[in-house]
Amino acid sequence: MGGRSLAVFALAAASALCVAMLEFRIRATGDSFYRFLVWNLMLAWIPLGFAAIAHARARTRADAIVVGAGFLWLLFFPNAPYLLTDFIHLDDNTVAPVWYDALMLSAFAWTALLLGFASLYLMQIVVRRALGAAAAWICVVGALGLASVGVYVGRYIGFNSWDALLHPRGVARVVRAQLEAESPRMAAALLALTCFLFVGYAVVYAFAGLRLDLEREESQPAPRT
Repeated sequence: MGGRSLAVFALAAASALCVAMLEFRIRATGDSFYRFLVWNLMLAWIPLGFAAIAHARARTRADAIVVGAGFLWLLFFPNAPYLLTDFIHLDDNTVAPVWYDALMLSAFAWTALLLGFASLYLMQIVVRRALGAAAAWICVVGALGLASVGVYVGRYIGFNSWDALLHPRGVARVVRAQLEAESPRMAAALLALTCFLFVGYAVVYAFAGLRLDLEREESQPAPRT
């Protein structure tokens, strides 16, 4: 199994485990409060799909399809880190042990975050091929910053990616008003989330590079004695 197939299989297995944990909770307690997590996790898969399209297309040509897929990726990318905010529901329902709910929420959030990081890695490759490594890292920071704004907008204002796609002007007006009303507090929250996401992505990126280095070392012939 190739590296790409293995990555997709691992992410699919992690998603299946999340759903299994939720179904077990529902069957054990009869409570379906957290059913929305499945939908949120499905939304986290969407940016990976657009990133895969942009990456595959950019290998042969850079055209409107790459730009369009990249735009849609950026629009839906906040759906991946958004699951981090679902921890606010941890105390809303106590029919199951808190430790189990915390573990389940962590599984959903971590899986969604990995889906987002995988899509970001693909888009970083696309930008690096076109503009160079420095520009690619600048775009990474910018994308994570915009994702933080998207998470804030989704959690505290109530808009989602579909609203931004269908009603961009209305969403922009509301977001601008929110920025003006809560500028210091919102700026601090966005900075904290952006830093968290960047450090998390940097760790994943570093381990991906470490894996490549180790595989190259293993492929080299052993020294003769």
